[in-house]
Amino acid sequence: MIGYQSLDLYSPVLPSMAHVGQLGTFLLPEWRGCGVGQALFHATMRFGASVGYRKLVVQVRASNLSAQAFYKRIGFVACGRLRAQVMIDGGEDDEIIMEFFFADL
Repeated sequence: MIGYQSLDLYSPVLPSMAHVGQLGTFLLPEWRGCGVGQALFHATMRFGASVGYRKLVVQVRASNLSAQAFYKRIGFVACGRLRAQVMIDGGEDDEIIMEFFFADL
């Protein structure tokens, strides 16, 4: 396996958010930039639309500029920042919240 993409309900307990999905993309470093992420996203987007999602949300570490650039290329827009959200190796990192609206296609 070289990677995968996850799609979950943003909030499984709130029916008012049943139209929002939380997306995650995970690829081995040597496969990044080869079109795999875009292919995964197009498949996920088709599935998401078919089950009623209208919006996708992703949280990306602020230091992960390549992931932010990837999500921008496929149509996500930064809409917020969570300060000191992640602790890795004893250091803090912010998370950038990005959103994608199916209606913007």
